[in-house]
Amino acid sequence: MDTTALGKAQYLSITTFKRDGTPVSTPVWVAPDNGTLLVHSEAKSWKVKRIRRDGHVRVAPCSVRGSIRGDSVDADATIDEDTATVERLLARKYGLIFRGEKAFTALTRRLRGQKPAASVTIRIVPRG
Repeated sequence: MDTTALGKAQYLSITTFKRDGTPVSTPVWVAPDNGTLLVHSEAKSWKVKRIRRDGHVRVAPCSVRGSIRGDSVDADATIDEDTATVERLLARKYGLIFRGEKAFTALTRRLRGQKPAASVTIRIVPRG
């Protein structure tokens, strides 16, 4: 499966690996960007911590609950501190759903007296 097809998927399962090799899959929103896939995530999430340690990931189209709906592809992931591009692309792809989720998260954190969470871009490049 190519980057274009993966980028068009409604949800993408990104599988990262613990130190002992145990796979951990998470369904995420994805946006294509010039042959790469971009994912937005909180900087302190476990998937980001695992990618910082080991950039090897496996990606596949999936449902909102993470049920795989296509072939898995090995890929390399890197973390980028700039989130402007991924936020713009996700807002274009998901529209009001993305904007609403972002506003709801900000409101929830504010009501709990929490600071806004730092976020990052996960840039994924499928292998081969």
